Amino acid sequence: MLPRLTALFLLVALPVLAADWRTYDNERLGYTIELPPEFAVTVRPENGDGLALSPADHSARLLVFGPYLTDGDFASEARTRLALTRNDGWQISYSKLGSRSVSFSGTRQDRIIYVRGVQLCAGGAAFFQMDYPKREMQRYDAVVMRLVRSLRPTQKCTSSRQVLRGYPSTG
Repeated sequence: MLPRLTALFLLVALPVLAADWRTYDNERLGYTIELPPEFAVTVRPENGDGLALSPADHSARLLVFGPYLTDGDFASEARTRLALTRNDGWQISYSKLGSRSVSFSGTRQDRIIYVRGVQLCAGGAAFFQMDYPKREMQRYDAVVMRLVRSLRPTQKCTSSRQVLRGYPSTG
């Protein structure tokens, strides 16, 4: 049974995995994410903090953005995003808040939403938010999984202890 399920998953996911995904690097905030080839940019904010994308049939919407955090508190930002999503009428069925990442998903009427965020160095965060029709779940679940795996900081954060280790002693 397991080999059949694995083969079925590969048949469904293979087109998503094999396609020519594009890399979006936000140098100002320090994050990167791979973008699905069938999605085109619909909005590019003037401040350079992200993108809005959609496939040609406009069945899904993908937002990629990065806010600066108030007081550098990622957990508060993540909880605020979750609350705002609930306030927009989404019924959240899954949420996981880690020390440096958040993921949550839910539904509203006939649509599914998935949000992923990661903490960045220097007081920032990177998020993607994708919503799509429930009837297109098979089409978009593999896309969401690849987005989750590819969203990451481009800079390695170092603690002050690690930075100070390299300085000579004066005393």
